[in-house]
Amino acid sequence: MRSSGFLHARSILWLLWSLAAAVPSFAQSEAAVTTRLQYLLHQDSATVSIWTPSVRHFYRVVAYKPVWTAEAGWLPVASECLRLLSRAPEFGLLPADYHTNALLQLTDSLQCPAPDELRLRQRIRAELLLSAGLLQFSQHLRYGRLTQRPFPPQLAAADAALNGVAVLHQARRAGAVAQTILALQPTSRSYVRLLWAWQHLLRTDTVRARRLKPLVAVNLERLRWEPQADSVYLVVNIPAYVLQIVRGPRIVRTHRVVVGGKATPTPEFYSRLTYFQTSPEWRVPRSIAVNEILPRLRRNSGYLASNNYNLYDHQGKLVKAQAVNWTAITPENFPYQIRQTACCDNALGNVVFRFPNPHDIYLHDTPAREFFERPNRALSHGCIRLQNPLQLGSFLLRRDANQDATPRIKRMWDSVYSGETVIFSLRRPLPIVIRYLTCEADGPTLRTHADVYGRDAALLKAFYQISAEPLLTNADH
Repeated sequence: MRSSGFLHARSILWLLWSLAAAVPSFAQSEAAVTTRLQYLLHQDSATVSIWTPSVRHFYRVVAYKPVWTAEAGWLPVASECLRLLSRAPEFGLLPADYHTNALLQLTDSLQCPAPDELRLRQRIRAELLLSAGLLQFSQHLRYGRLTQRPFPPQLAAADAALNGVAVLHQARRAGAVAQTILALQPTSRSYVRLLWAWQHLLRTDTVRARRLKPLVAVNLERLRWEPQADSVYLVVNIPAYVLQIVRGPRIVRTHRVVVGGKATPTPEFYSRLTYFQTSPEWRVPRSIAVNEILPRLRRNSGYLASNNYNLYDHQGKLVKAQAVNWTAITPENFPYQIRQTACCDNALGNVVFRFPNPHDIYLHDTPAREFFERPNRALSHGCIRLQNPLQLGSFLLRRDANQDATPRIKRMWDSVYSGETVIFSLRRPLPIVIRYLTCEADGPTLRTHADVYGRDAALLKAFYQISAEPLLTNADH
């Protein structure tokens, strides 16, 4: 017993000597904490490199003064912040990211008697860990955990970067840290409802909550990648096969859609719908021309004429398909462009909706309307086929009208009946979100969708940094 106590005392003395050797020893006071913080955050050694630039900047802003601790322990605002970080699972986040266990252990340590130097070190550690945790939590709530994202959506225009230091500093001064940090979350209808349904499930069905926790977490993550929601926008959820018009907390309209198949998936991105075209001509993508139409032309050179297609050379001149030796044409040397005229069998149907994007993806009508009755509607080449598209056209024209939209709506219908191609430019482009959510809220209930493109596994693995197989089973979908 004596030997053990002697060794323990030597360990404490060695620790105190080490700290004293690093910097001069100070009596425990606010000035001592400030001096020590300033000293540590100006060092470049490996032992302090864990403190991020944002932590260093935060303490520069507060003149290196302690903001979370006093001589007696945590300040009330710090206790509020600890409770917030402990709630990380309620937001689909991981407490370990925010040093939660270490901070909770420090709660007891800060209240126990200790030598001045040891107490000073505890306060420094508490200050830095809590600041780091809060800054990290703020960033994750707004933008998600992952910086290297599997299948990242493409932004039309990125949101302004979050100045986490300024937010935390102002929130602390206002005495509303938790409220301010939580207000950083996305405001989209899908995020708010999914978060609410998840927190409801945590309170009411812990067994199902444990099973769905990883799936909810990665879908909240996906929603945090999106830009802040506008007051009105279109959203397509690929696994749900639906397009919705969303205005604030309400869904104005819902349309069924057909999306890309597994071999030609519809990409995720954000853009703005700028115009639509009635009775459109379809310019057949080269991939479809060489992979699907060319084999038919080799069998029947009259295929184009019987399906309202025209053939053009690279100069845009009309070419007679029957005059071409199709057996000599290969996918590699295919020199033509194929266009389908406006007609009832046109692959684009009666209307196509356009929005800038690098994938040449758009919304359009289709003559194959029977596909909308299928439960699995991943059937297209990547573009999005829309049920009842002219109802969407009417909505856009009414929203866009400064006065009466009736004349433009009448012109839309006349162009469909006559086959005349008309372009309707929108004075007020409408944001559109093409997203991939495999878990959504249906009131207080969580509804899962089949992972049609198999994207969940890669995201789960990146999110948890472990194999996704034990976290997600077929039963969860």
